[in-house]
Amino acid sequence: MSDGSGLAEALLGLDGFRVLAVSETVEVTVVIESVRDLVGCSSCGVRAEAQDRMDVEVRDLACFGRPARLVWRKRRWRCVDADCEARTWTEGSPAASSRQVLTRRAGAEACRQVGMNARPVAGLARELGVCWWTVMDAVIEHGMPLVEDPSRVGPVRQLGVDETSFLAANPEHSTTYATGLVDLEAHIVIDMVEGNKAADLRRCCRGQGTAFLQGITTVATAGGALSGRPLASPRPRHPSGGSVPRREGAPRGAMCSGAGERPAAPACRSRLVKLRAVRPWRCKGGREAALTTTRRAGTARRPGLG
Repeated sequence: MSDGSGLAEALLGLDGFRVLAVSETVEVTVVIESVRDLVGCSSCGVRAEAQDRMDVEVRDLACFGRPARLVWRKRRWRCVDADCEARTWTEGSPAASSRQVLTRRAGAEACRQVGMNARPVAGLARELGVCWWTVMDAVIEHGMPLVEDPSRVGPVRQLGVDETSFLAANPEHSTTYATGLVDLEAHIVIDMVEGNKAADLRRCCRGQGTAFLQGITTVATAGGALSGRPLASPRPRHPSGGSVPRREGAPRGAMCSGAGERPAAPACRSRLVKLRAVRPWRCKGGREAALTTTRRAGTARRPGLG
């Protein structure tokens, strides 16, 4: 690069592309094209010919504090074999998904900024020069595989459970509630459950498996509909289809299969620790953040709460 060639490509940092032009207004516009000149047909293997080009604009990471736009001069290839069914196709690249506004690296960075650094989606959208939903779509695309990864949550001993009003009532629907599950030792959110009923929480816990429930020693809750309820189903189903009755005077969660028999152990042996409720903070769109009592053990209180 002593003669200056390749400097623009080095700053761009996208393998397989060359820079054709760079212009600047309120944002940086970079015109690029792929370096592949030899392409074979994926159907018959015959060498393809370039038919024409089309300009596709995608947003990339901000460049030196300014929004950046890539103008990709995409080639449309044509198979020269008249009997081939492929006919024409447009080139692609792992750097940019088809029909996406953001490059893959910009979408991954948006997910990291929102998920790890807790940056507001609106502020990041202004920085990238896109709308709110463009950033949120990237967060969902790149974040959902991380959330659904089974290895993300290991054994949990101290489980925090809290319900909150997620969406206020309006003429079309009643108030929507959500319940958050937090590992109080690792300080991470395990899952969000739609609803605030004990059945909703049990349905989520069943999906985690028996080993997950057996490892829990402490359950912390802020009270409400979930207070004092076991994580597992409190009563097994009788072969006749009804519920096995609970012996009168037996503690909540203790079951017996018939009169005169000793009650079984509670469905959840977790020690219940009640935390006083605190005021939830507001998020975009008037939605309240779930997990209002997750102040992360050992850290300072969130300003303005409690």
